[in-house]
Amino acid sequence: MTDQAPAREAAALRAGWAIRGKPPGSYDEYRVTGCGGPDFSSADYAHILRHFALGTPSPGRSGPAALPWITISEVRGGDDGTRIGVALEDWTGEADGAGRPIAETRYLCVPYEALRAVPVSYAGLYEALSALTPPFPSDGLDLRVPPLDPAAAAEALQRFGTQRVAAAASLLLDGPVTITGAPDLAVLDRLAFLDAVAALLPYGWRTRFSAATWDQSGNRNVSLAFARQVRERTAELDWRAPRLPERDTPGRAYAEMLADLFGERGRTAAEVVAHLAEATAPLADADAGAVVRVLGGLDWPATVLQAVERGTYDPADVRDLLAAGRHRELGDAGARKMLYALIRERAPEDVPLLRERWAEVAGTTVTPFRELCGAVRALVWSGEDVPSGARAALALPYFQLAHDLGRADELLAAVVTAPKRDVDEVGAEAAALVVLEAIGPAAVVPAGPRWPQTLGELGRSPRVVCALMTAVGRGEPAPLQAWYECLTHHLPESLLGLFRNLMFSPLTPVHGDQFAALARHDPACVGDVLALAAEARRLPLVLDGLADWLTSLDRIPAGDALVLKGRLARAAAPDPASLGMLDGLLLWLAAPPHHVTGTATADHPAYWEGFRSVWARPMPQGRADRRRETLTAWLRAGGWASGGGAGPVLMLARELMAGPHDEARPVAKAMLAARANVPALGAVAEYQVCRHEAEQLFPELAKDPFMTVLTNLPQNATAGHIATLCAQEMARGVPAAQIADTLLNGLPNITAGTVVELIGEVRFALTELEDPDAANRALDLARAIARYPGVGPGLRTQAAAVALAEIAFWHRVIEITAADQDGELLISEETRDGLKRSADRAQSLLKASKPARWGRGGGGRS
Repeated sequence: MTDQAPAREAAALRAGWAIRGKPPGSYDEYRVTGCGGPDFSSADYAHILRHFALGTPSPGRSGPAALPWITISEVRGGDDGTRIGVALEDWTGEADGAGRPIAETRYLCVPYEALRAVPVSYAGLYEALSALTPPFPSDGLDLRVPPLDPAAAAEALQRFGTQRVAAAASLLLDGPVTITGAPDLAVLDRLAFLDAVAALLPYGWRTRFSAATWDQSGNRNVSLAFARQVRERTAELDWRAPRLPERDTPGRAYAEMLADLFGERGRTAAEVVAHLAEATAPLADADAGAVVRVLGGLDWPATVLQAVERGTYDPADVRDLLAAGRHRELGDAGARKMLYALIRERAPEDVPLLRERWAEVAGTTVTPFRELCGAVRALVWSGEDVPSGARAALALPYFQLAHDLGRADELLAAVVTAPKRDVDEVGAEAAALVVLEAIGPAAVVPAGPRWPQTLGELGRSPRVVCALMTAVGRGEPAPLQAWYECLTHHLPESLLGLFRNLMFSPLTPVHGDQFAALARHDPACVGDVLALAAEARRLPLVLDGLADWLTSLDRIPAGDALVLKGRLARAAAPDPASLGMLDGLLLWLAAPPHHVTGTATADHPAYWEGFRSVWARPMPQGRADRRRETLTAWLRAGGWASGGGAGPVLMLARELMAGPHDEARPVAKAMLAARANVPALGAVAEYQVCRHEAEQLFPELAKDPFMTVLTNLPQNATAGHIATLCAQEMARGVPAAQIADTLLNGLPNITAGTVVELIGEVRFALTELEDPDAANRALDLARAIARYPGVGPGLRTQAAAVALAEIAFWHRVIEITAADQDGELLISEETRDGLKRSADRAQSLLKASKPARWGRGGGGRS
């Protein structure tokens, strides 16, 4: 004798009801002839039955479209609660006054909340309805419906084909479905199929599920229906060849999950149906993804594991699974994969959960701790734009876990191990901060290290050592002394010696050979020492030695040069001589000066002395000297002219122009060309002095300095930009003819339209320069350009087009502003005189001119 699960009691349900039909022998239209229950009125039931109407039945008594028709529906009540409805439409055996047979629809509905305690099938509700005979009580029907039997639903799946039922259920997640190609299926078999489809969805889906054993009307309010042909805008389930939903849809994901459960995971149909029947939470307003998640809950640990293996998992699922202890359902290997996934999230808030599960899941295997080391290293060394302090803060919580495991030294040694490539200074700083926080000053003692792996690894991570000494150097003397003494037992003098020069009395300059020795460990360490010296306001102790080392190199790798450029540019110095040396070293690395714009005029002699001490050094044999090229390109670009930095830069340029002729001439030319990018320079007194000196020193540049400007114009220079430069030249007394000649030769591709715009902008620019005769000076330039061979006709055409458009526009403005409420134009005598003069000038121009012949009006540049 076998044990059997206790049978669940039948559900006692209170149902509302309605009947739709018409009296025999009458000529009435179909209407609700009776209803009862507390939920809906007669008008409500009429609306519900109309909403789910299946069309007009055929009088025939056989075939797939013959009555009875059974409809399953869901409706919202006034309390916003869902009611589950079943309707049965069949012939009454009576006829109306016209002799037509009468069909009657019986409908009942029960609150969904009543079904959550004891789920029932749609077939059970139908059987209860079909067993009732009117008249029904006005206060509602009392029903007893057997509970949903997963085993019976499983038998239906087998009878109809699990693949077919699963396809229908999955398609429904993406929208309405029409079942075609099943003409021989009896009505109750269709109802059983619809019930099987519903059983293969979470029970809560019934709050949005509607279906019919036949749809004659194409009603898309019924989400699943048998029909002769596919209803508009619905997916087809061909009974003979059911297909899966489209890819990348919730329906496809549901279908694949069902196939996996029934296939590889070996779940029975009864298990799946029973699991889904327990999911009674209403899904009326949920997205289809919620349904997929409900199904995934049946074999949730395996589902999460599969997602982890595919790399598509939700970290929240991994956390929930480990917290609930359901990793135990996966076996040792699967549970460790959950642990690895959590570690790789690199979220410090996961540390308590990792600590709680570590011993159970990781055991004594090596890989989990290796994964932990890799994750923490990634937090420290690959934080993209995350600053060093934030990186360290993310890494430190993991050390409590490592400490509990007795492996803190091992984790810290992994953290201080710099990547083999792309070592960034922020990562080194973060690793140093982690070391300081994890070890603490009390553990730093010269007698026997407590952190042997970490101290040993520091010897192979010079960037971290330099960052560590820099960080310690910012603090109190005692920890600095302790760390220095501790590290001297493990690290070579070539790596630590420079820090003694800068941090311990007596302070001594760092020599070039010390930088050379340090650079053999890692050239980027030089930048760390520079940063420490700048922060401690001890730059003079390192700059001479740095210059000795840097200027002796015949090459420096691009990556190391980039790091050093950044350090040189960010270094702050209290004395102008050091600032000059910093700029000189930047130029040595083919980077533009950075500090000169921040110096004061009074400090220029000291700045120049420091700059020259580096500038005058000869370039090593075989190394390309790009200093002058870099400097002149920077001068020419003119970015230094903003923010009040022009004066110091111009003083530097004057110093350089006083040097050897061949070296000074490019500087002078660059200074003249700078105005092409920054026209406002022309009004700066210091620039005028520098320009005058350049023209005195290099007469060949003085012949046509404006040409130097024009040939260095930025590509996107506007007409207003060029006009400002022209106006400055005219203000200096340069004749309009000379400016016109330079413009047309210096800008060979200039168009007539640009020339016209430029002439107008010159007038405005001269006005800005307070030229009292700005308009006539602009006309002089127009006259000079028009006389240039081949230019006049095109310029005339363009000027006329612009002028006429402007005149027409401003005439309209006068009309608009002069009109009063009655539409009359009120124009002053002064305006009238002006308009008359304008008209007289136009008439004079017309009389004095003659039409241009063909071929003569459109010539010139365009």
